[in-house]
Amino acid sequence: MSNAVQVLSAGSLRHAFPAIIGAFGYEFGIGISLTLGPAGLLRETIEAGTSFDLFASANMAHPRGLVSMCLAQDAVCFARNRLCVLSRAELGLTTENFLAVLSDPAVRIGTSTPGDDPGGDYAFEAFDLIEARHPGRGEAIRSRSRQLVGGRNSPPTPPGKGAAYLVTDGVVDLMMSYSSNARLLAGDPAFNIVDIPDEFQPLIEYGMVIRMDADAETRELRDFLLSPTGQKILSEAGFSAIG
Repeated sequence: MSNAVQVLSAGSLRHAFPAIIGAFGYEFGIGISLTLGPAGLLRETIEAGTSFDLFASANMAHPRGLVSMCLAQDAVCFARNRLCVLSRAELGLTTENFLAVLSDPAVRIGTSTPGDDPGGDYAFEAFDLIEARHPGRGEAIRSRSRQLVGGRNSPPTPPGKGAAYLVTDGVVDLMMSYSSNARLLAGDPAFNIVDIPDEFQPLIEYGMVIRMDADAETRELRDFLLSPTGQKILSEAGFSAIG
């Protein structure tokens, strides 16, 4: 669709955008052309000259960086998320034993890739918060973690599978995950989903920017994501509204 709004979006929004595309198209008669990927890598493509209308990132740093480079405008937070742990059920992970389990040298920990994907940055921020309260433990957890997804050199995820396959296939015992993604596996007996305690929980804010000479259709989409309808769709997809 040549007149569609070109959206570059963090991959963690993949479960929200089908409903957003449908509702936005129904209300305004405007299509959306969607490209998903790790937000850090998408930001690099924009810096390299890739055409876009709206960029939706899993953090605020990338949108603000593009604004500072005069490659985009109007960086604004449009949703929030939380970090959780997706573990194999047999591990017996709970909120109460969270720190003890992650500190066990035998437990294999998987994360996304810091720098390339904000999900990895948030995981490492959680480890830093552990280190601040329990010197030595956070650094040990960080050094043992394996950066398995979301990077420029990460192996492709098998079709139809999310990063959870790394747990079911026995590559790791647990994955640091966004709550919006992990909630889709809440009914699967193979997994245990545990919210990270508040004292180790990073602030996860999703930001968006529009191109410098954005047209009316792009501005309509930006406003739609901030509207009650857009916020309701994001909430139903497991994100927290910004209100």
